[in-house]
Amino acid sequence: MITVKLHYQDKTLIGIESIGHAGFSYKGKDIICAAVSTLMQALLLGLERYLPSGDLGITIDADVPLMSIVWQKSRHRKLAPLTETIASSLEQIAHENP
Repeated sequence: MITVKLHYQDKTLIGIESIGHAGFSYKGKDIICAAVSTLMQALLLGLERYLPSGDLGITIDADVPLMSIVWQKSRHRKLAPLTETIASSLEQIAHENP
């Protein structure tokens, strides 16, 4: 099972964490894992493009698998289109694949 946690500070999204496997299909063939991984990678690439490296916290552990990404609350307005879109997309995947 994949668990996605949205981290908020004062109702402001400041981080997203994904951990686990979906178990939808075989490892390497799991479309749910692929969708979540793709969204998390897109989030990371987008944030790396628009944030100074000191404003971004990243934890990646391929063995778990785990990807945790956090950013400065003060950057919320600039990042909201990207971060809220990714969060909404992850929520939709969870809704369609409980």
